[in-house]
Amino acid sequence: MSAPVAQAFAGPGLVIESATAQVELLVCAPDGAPLARLAEEVGHGHTRRLTPLVTQVLARAGVEPRALGWIAADLGPGSFTGVRVGLATAEAIALAAGASLTGASSLTALALSCGATRALVVPLVPGGRHDLYAGYFRANLHGRLTLLAAPRVAALPALLETVAEARALLPRGSGLRFVGPGAAREREALERFAPGSTEPAWRFAGLSAADLAAAVRSGSGPAAGLPAPGEEARPLYVRSAQAEERVRRAALAGRPVRIRDFAEPDLPAVAAIERRIFSDAWPESFFREELSQAMAWARVVEVDGALAGYLVAWVGAGAGHIGNLGVIPEARRRGVARALLGDLLEHAGAVGAANLTLEVRVSNFAAQALYRAFGFRLAGLRRGYYRDTGEDALVMAWSAPDAGVAPAVPGRGGPVQDAGTPAGPRTSSNPG
Repeated sequence: MSAPVAQAFAGPGLVIESATAQVELLVCAPDGAPLARLAEEVGHGHTRRLTPLVTQVLARAGVEPRALGWIAADLGPGSFTGVRVGLATAEAIALAAGASLTGASSLTALALSCGATRALVVPLVPGGRHDLYAGYFRANLHGRLTLLAAPRVAALPALLETVAEARALLPRGSGLRFVGPGAAREREALERFAPGSTEPAWRFAGLSAADLAAAVRSGSGPAAGLPAPGEEARPLYVRSAQAEERVRRAALAGRPVRIRDFAEPDLPAVAAIERRIFSDAWPESFFREELSQAMAWARVVEVDGALAGYLVAWVGAGAGHIGNLGVIPEARRRGVARALLGDLLEHAGAVGAANLTLEVRVSNFAAQALYRAFGFRLAGLRRGYYRDTGEDALVMAWSAPDAGVAPAVPGRGGPVQDAGTPAGPRTSSNPG
């Protein structure tokens, strides 16, 4: 453990694993050694049972709440109630104790802990009657684990389609490993899909607070699907609650979204937004240069008369590429990015562009979900593409319905491209 990471975990810690019906609590010594563990099947009783269980496990460990140096919670996905109650309890204890607050997703904790090598690792957590939450990670020959794509929630057949896409991004001969309680539930179907993919069984009985503790103390960061150092712990729900969606749709009803051409007078405002939302921002001069290109398709969106988002793409007869898509935080989840993408696909159809590609950070889950909703699929991987975090870039591709499958991204070993540091500016997305 590096010195900065060790400093972040000074003092004893409390780990709250509450993303499923089984709650597991762990108190750790400053060096990570377990002092006390407590587990209970609470069903839907997270609100009622979690605080008494915290009191019990701290007493068993002989640690006063005010002595805690850090608190870690499972950020999800899993039970909406379990994740929310666990994170709220962790926040309250951290505030009262003056402790630091951190967390990791259930999927990352499962993937990091299973010890797979040279494989696609797919942790599965039950997400309802028929649905599963699935994560997608790649483990190299030495067991180093990195995030490969955004998590999804769906019935098993849809998730297996994404597994097939993800497997095609890895070198030939890579294995496939399903882990977690969702793998136990669907073991028969998973073995039909890929014999041996559920062996050896890992955490089939449920999630582990020890896995969560190891994940948050690993210091792996966004490249492995963990929060960046100092980043606020936010829940990872993967899908919105139905009540939340109803409120959002009602609030957005009747709010005008206007799309128009990106003109030179927009440059200062767009560049200011770019600097605000991207850590590797395009300079104003680059936008100006792109507006002059013959194949450029550049558009902006206004919401209530104010600039809210923009898109820059290069589209010609046959194919195109999305270079930049940005939306201000205040306008996200208001249909801005959807409007821009719909507008682009309409233009692509008009000029006969049957295939589009883009690059997106592996940790930009919202963008990947948006692109997938528009028919983009995993098509390639550019390793270490983003200088600021060392993250990989996913290449996603869209094909017109009558165009067949989009061509693979050129690179060694088929669709995998080990590009290292990009020569040009980044082409990423941060949509609403």
